[in-house]
Amino acid sequence: MSSSEQPRRLICCIGTGGTIASEPTEGGLAPTRQDTFFRRIRSHPSLTSPSHFDSSSVSFSSPVLTQQVGKNIRYPRLITPELDDQGTNVEYEILDLDRHLDSSEMTPSEWNIIASLVYENWDNYDGFVILSGTDTLAYTAAILSFLFLDAGKPIIVTGAQIPLSRPRSDGWSNIFDSLFVTGTLDFAGVGIVFNHQLLRGTRATKSSPNLFSAFTTPCVPPLINFNVKITYDQSYPLTTRSANRPPPLVPLLTSPSVLSIHIYPGMTGSLLEAQIEAVPTCKAVIISAYGSGNLPINEHSGVLLSLKRMVEKEILVVVISQCGIPNVYPLYTQGRTLLSIGVLPGYDLMHEAAFAKLIWLVSRPELTFKQRQELFETPIVGEMSK
Repeated sequence: MSSSEQPRRLICCIGTGGTIASEPTEGGLAPTRQDTFFRRIRSHPSLTSPSHFDSSSVSFSSPVLTQQVGKNIRYPRLITPELDDQGTNVEYEILDLDRHLDSSEMTPSEWNIIASLVYENWDNYDGFVILSGTDTLAYTAAILSFLFLDAGKPIIVTGAQIPLSRPRSDGWSNIFDSLFVTGTLDFAGVGIVFNHQLLRGTRATKSSPNLFSAFTTPCVPPLINFNVKITYDQSYPLTTRSANRPPPLVPLLTSPSVLSIHIYPGMTGSLLEAQIEAVPTCKAVIISAYGSGNLPINEHSGVLLSLKRMVEKEILVVVISQCGIPNVYPLYTQGRTLLSIGVLPGYDLMHEAAFAKLIWLVSRPELTFKQRQELFETPIVGEMSK
């Protein structure tokens, strides 16, 4: 069957705000919730087929007929132009959250909303694109990776360094590539599409607020590079689409449950414990340590005793590296001493994936503390190498 005879895939694009949807305001660029964002996409020839509308009757200012879906808004369905040499086009709908936000304001509450929308609409679409701000984009991709473990459809998270409302926006190509991945490729799982690359959802970090290549996966290569020739990472075959449904959705804890503490010269056990005691709902702690996971564990610092007390209170304590290319293995005396008191090594986990994995674990009341420890050290969705 040729591409022209195959049914088009239908993609749901969930708009959360962020830079990509920002418009000029009196106070500067802000992710305002209005139909201007949809109008821009509807008018762009790379994202909407000219044959989809009668160009003589539809302009930028033409009315937009929306549908209220709970608190959210669904915009009219669009069809892309041909996305590949086989003439494949994709249909897609934009479902806008009731409140656009700067991604620095993203919390587990918003992740619950986004995950619920994907889960509730799983049977209605062939794939999902989450349009996000960039500051917490990698965190969003990481948590969705755990929540939709082994699910058989693609979920892509993307955004932009420059808004669609401004010249030179990279958002156009990021949306195009996201629709290409979700609409034409045999790919399943959670990924980040940015600057003509597909990255693993649990391996990425934001490495620049300025470069168009804002996201990198320091420990692994990109899954796909969209250059003149599309190239794939041969060492890590793509997960292909399947009939696998998502697992039962885990409602994430919305009270502060995972803390992150950066080690610096002069850190003491009393400083560590003061931060933990200030958050009674804390269930896990990420310690960003020096090098391969080294901490000041001499008796004078009191750090080792404080960490031991945390573990005794059944708080998950995880050590990751402050290095840009992390690698925490218990090779040195410090690391082996930490292991002996129940502190867990983060191996090559990025901070975003460590945070997401921990909140996913502590939000599951059926797990014992020991089970959470064991699962943390088990690779679940390709988030780490042991």
